[in-house]
Amino acid sequence: MLIEKLGFDDVRYNPELSAFEALVQIREEGEVYSYPVHMLAPLNAEFDVIAKGLSDKALRIHRHAPDRAMRLRRAPVPGEAALQLVPVSIETGELRRNGAALAA
Repeated sequence: MLIEKLGFDDVRYNPELSAFEALVQIREEGEVYSYPVHMLAPLNAEFDVIAKGLSDKALRIHRHAPDRAMRLRRAPVPGEAALQLVPVSIETGELRRNGAALAA
């Protein structure tokens, strides 16, 4: 098991719990797994301590999942080739109608 990358999404402080919360993403063998974790710490805690605590907790959850299927897998983002473009004439007409309705 080789973890290629570990990242955080929106590290925030929850004053109700006196804890930092984040969605930690772990990339392993081409798959991206996401884990919502929290760490009890005061608001003025050092970021290095917070980052280590959040990443350690996510790694512990990741490694000790009872079954690989129980891991939180992030859905793949479709590539540019999968995008379907709408013709400009149709798009413009619909946007004008919807824009006029929103402006009113």
